[in-house]
Amino acid sequence: MLTPAEHALLSGSGVERDYPQGSVVCHEGEVTAHVLVVLRGLLRVTATSAHGHERVLAVRGAGDIVGERSAVDGLPRSATVRALSAVRALVVSAAAFAALCQRHPRIAWAVLTVVVGRQRDTDRQRVQFSGTATQRVSAVLVDVALRRGVADGGAVSLSQEELAGIAGTSRESLVRVLRSLRDEGIISTGRRKIEIHDVDRLHEFTS
Repeated sequence: MLTPAEHALLSGSGVERDYPQGSVVCHEGEVTAHVLVVLRGLLRVTATSAHGHERVLAVRGAGDIVGERSAVDGLPRSATVRALSAVRALVVSAAAFAALCQRHPRIAWAVLTVVVGRQRDTDRQRVQFSGTATQRVSAVLVDVALRRGVADGGAVSLSQEELAGIAGTSRESLVRVLRSLRDEGIISTGRRKIEIHDVDRLHEFTS
């Protein structure tokens, strides 16, 4: 959503940093306020429920912004963010992020667009979680592959545990859904990889 000049302003406001696969970018509950703009790789966002269970909330990829809420309100991190693959990100301090948004309304509007989009995602997920396992899994695959823009050649890089967590279903139910989608020729699966062959048909399963 940014022009080349705005990209340059953003890049000049932070420093690039590499995160190895499996490393924790930030912990739920810690008080840090920097913002990350993902340049390459995938991040998994998780939170702990009141019963102590870890729930996968989202997967972020290239072009996504992470940590904007803590930068704005100064509250502790609401989730743990871990690198699913080798990640390169632009790290911007809260002060630099605030100054950038205050001085450049178009950048602030782009951030607001992201925030609104994520709220819509949350609302949509509430509806999806009331559906069948097939509807929920299909919706997550479409969401990750298309709406979040983290697909690489039609492939979704998630383990079965991570996909089950995002879809709010059991591992057993997930295995049955994936088998059915494979039999239909809609997807194929590999190690930590789901290849989507027919997005239109997959989308039909979400309704």
